[in-house]
Amino acid sequence: MAGDGRRGDAENAPPLPPYPSTVGHPLTHSFRTMRDVFGFRDRALANHDVVRVRLFGPGDVYHFAHPDHFDRVLVSDREQFRKSEDFRIAFGRGLVAAEGGEWRRQREVLQPLFRRERLRSHADTIVEQVRRRRRRWDDGERIDLPAETSQLSLDVLFATLFGRELALDGDEDVREAAGRLSDWFTPTSYPLPNWVPTPARRRFEAGRRRLRAVADRLLAEKAANPPSTPADADDLLSLLVALRESGAGERDALGDDRLRDQVVTMIFAGHDTTATAIAFAFYALATNSDVRRRFHAEVDRLDGPPTVEDLDSLDVTDRIVTETLRLYPPVYTIPREAAADVTVGGYRVPAGSRIFLAVEQVQRDPRFFDDPETFRPGRWTDGLRRDLPDFAYAPFGGGPRRCIGRELARIEAKLALATVGREYELRRESTDADPPLAPEMTLGMESGTTFRVVER
Repeated sequence: MAGDGRRGDAENAPPLPPYPSTVGHPLTHSFRTMRDVFGFRDRALANHDVVRVRLFGPGDVYHFAHPDHFDRVLVSDREQFRKSEDFRIAFGRGLVAAEGGEWRRQREVLQPLFRRERLRSHADTIVEQVRRRRRRWDDGERIDLPAETSQLSLDVLFATLFGRELALDGDEDVREAAGRLSDWFTPTSYPLPNWVPTPARRRFEAGRRRLRAVADRLLAEKAANPPSTPADADDLLSLLVALRESGAGERDALGDDRLRDQVVTMIFAGHDTTATAIAFAFYALATNSDVRRRFHAEVDRLDGPPTVEDLDSLDVTDRIVTETLRLYPPVYTIPREAAADVTVGGYRVPAGSRIFLAVEQVQRDPRFFDDPETFRPGRWTDGLRRDLPDFAYAPFGGGPRRCIGRELARIEAKLALATVGREYELRRESTDADPPLAPEMTLGMESGTTFRVVER
């Protein structure tokens, strides 16, 4: 249970979590995580569900790796855990970073745009954006897969939520700025104090300024012809502008800075994780021949490009997306900060400590998944879903702050796989056993990872 903020007698206080012996002396933790952030986390959590590691900048940070701890942080005791400063640095006071009543008001305003039926109505638009980009590929061409899926997801985001189609060979300011927020979280910078001006942090600052300028321009375009009322708005930008123009809600929540933060949040969070999921799904198809055959058999039964009516019948594709999100969760760790002294798993975590929920490690834990390192979509039966502990599978987080865009991400991924898979096979020509990973704010595939486009 949560502590009351008083440390009590030192003799009776629970111990701090161990520094795991598997990652060396605490003074070496920063260097080790800079070199191999994923391997470092795997080794640190190999024998413990709660550990602490020592980083130069933040000091002791705490990693939790059990579904019960996720439930504690995200649901049952969530008031004792808050968003960390890093969220505010990257997203200002947008939906991802807002807290308390401000977050609830933002969520209520945005929720209608993310209702299931409204999102499914975007199916034809999503498919057209996929086909528009796919038409640029030639049989036998080699493509940079993570770059292609990133651009595709940005196309979809703008065409659906923003009501504006990006030019395939234009809008470079948007495209170049969209992914720059990740640079704040690169493993060569994150362990260091915030005041250290690393190259990645300088790129982050430049990208953040550019992205905010893009947000201002997009809002100004909508403000030139705003909807009469918020109820008439049919996309996110129109809704935000209509709320501001109508004076609805609290004045400070509708100021230019707050609206800009919201647009910046949606541009980054609305495309980055989905792009990653699609890229890893294509990787998994390229490296698992049996799964690929079942997938192609399913999409070949479609009468044409997938439609909204096909979504519920794409069972194999749906399981591929689900398994991709298990093995390669884009949000591979969920950061929080202890608002008070708490005791988790029998260990004391001091107030103000940074906490990371180890999503990837839990979703690869043999206590919850058989043969967890193998890509096996067939595991997703009703029996597994029924028996799986809450939060053993949490690619979109959980609790009240579960990702608002999770349904859109799944719809987009299914339609992108089916649209491309009907006409092409993407082949990975490298003999590497594992995909090259890029650890940033989200788990990504390393830029420049090429696949060959083969017409079917």
